[in-house]
Formats: sequence, C-alpha cells, structure tokens
Amino acid sequence: MGTVNKTDLARELSELTGLTRQAATEAIEMLFAAVKTHAVAGDTVSIPGFGRFQVKARAARTGRNPMTGEPIQIPETRKLVFKPARPAT
Repeated sequence: MGTVNKTDLARELSELTGLTRQAATEAIEMLFAAVKTHAVAGDTVSIPGFGRFQVKARAARTGRNPMTGEPIQIPETRKLVFKPARPAT
C-alpha cells in the first residue's frame, strides 16, 4: 500500500472520464471546497459508499501545564472528522 495524492487522483479521474488533467484537478478541488463549506456551516456531508465528514466540537476544559503543574483553561476546539463507510460484504 502506498500514498495516493491529489495528482494521482486527478490522473485516474482524467482517464476514467476523458476530462483533461487540469479539469479533473479542478473538479477534485471543488468537491473538497464544497465539503469544507458545508462542514464549517455545521452540516454533515454524507457520501454513500464512501463515508461522512462532520465537524466535532471538543468542550472547553481545565488542563495542567506539564512544566509547572499549574491548572490552565483549554478553549473549545472544533475539527473536521471523517468516518469511512462500512465495506460492502
């Protein structure tokens, strides 16, 4: 198993659809821009057979400074998570 990057995906999409590599690259970029836009807006983006993208919030909490042991306030954070679809059996 290796790493597949955007260039590899664009090349394969180009071969499968007959699009130019530039058009395939732009299509991939637009897809992920749309996913990001909806996720930031709080929507769950679900692609059947592939998976779903969702923004998860982690509540603010009290932590400790590892150097001094002093309590510190850690603010709420949000991150985009991906959950792959179950493989077809």
